[in-house]
Amino acid sequence: MAIRNILFHAFEGDAGKAVEDVAYDLAAQHGASLTALSIIDNTPIPAYVMPYVPANLAETYVDEARTTSQTVEERVRAREKSTGIETEWRAREGDIRAVFSQHAHYTDLCVLAQGAGHDVPVGPALNLPGDLVLSAGRPILVVPWKGVPGSIGSRIMIAWNGSKEAARAVHDALPLLETADAVKVLTVGPEQTGHIPGAEIAGHLARHGVRVEADHAIERDMSTSESLAAEAADFAADVMVCGAWGHSRVLETVLGGVTRDLLHEVPVPLLLSH
Repeated sequence: MAIRNILFHAFEGDAGKAVEDVAYDLAAQHGASLTALSIIDNTPIPAYVMPYVPANLAETYVDEARTTSQTVEERVRAREKSTGIETEWRAREGDIRAVFSQHAHYTDLCVLAQGAGHDVPVGPALNLPGDLVLSAGRPILVVPWKGVPGSIGSRIMIAWNGSKEAARAVHDALPLLETADAVKVLTVGPEQTGHIPGAEIAGHLARHGVRVEADHAIERDMSTSESLAAEAADFAADVMVCGAWGHSRVLETVLGGVTRDLLHEVPVPLLLSH
């Protein structure tokens, strides 16, 4: 199994540049080609909202979005030329979630931003990674909107809880794990005696040649997501792998949950699968 094609969301601003940086970095590492997908969301404004918005707002937004897409394409074309990495440009219009999910079905890895960032109107991109991980059928790499300081993939932490979502995420991450310098399987929970809960999956990864260790963090006065973020910082992780929406998404949204919290903070790039 190898990464041969990476799909990334191409959009403006610092967050868009951060996604582009990570996509090109990974493509260079794995000898992959890239697909840059620019989506102009032209979902009709709901009828109940129409009386409260300026006339021709939708038309103005689409016109501006088309111009912006052309600017982003110029940036990507320049990056393709300077790196020599094959990049296919795709510009589409439609519902952003439906369009991205469709194109995700024929790629190996999707790279998205945590959010639009401070310099881009949020619009329909709100909560995009959390939605797409349920429909894309492919792993989603979520990049903090503020970007990452350098190359990624050398030190990877796996948030392991034994769930099918976590198992899927580990399988999807294998191409990255096999080339990493160090991998830590981390479980979070009550104190354990005589057994590390992640030992079995660490043994499985070792058979794939992964340089891996297993560890357990005792959950004390922090939430699971806070513990994961703290451990990722201590390990100097540049990617965290975890299963997404292990519980009902509605339940996590209402009562709180690890996926929701990690997507809100995004301590390091997150590779998510469901």
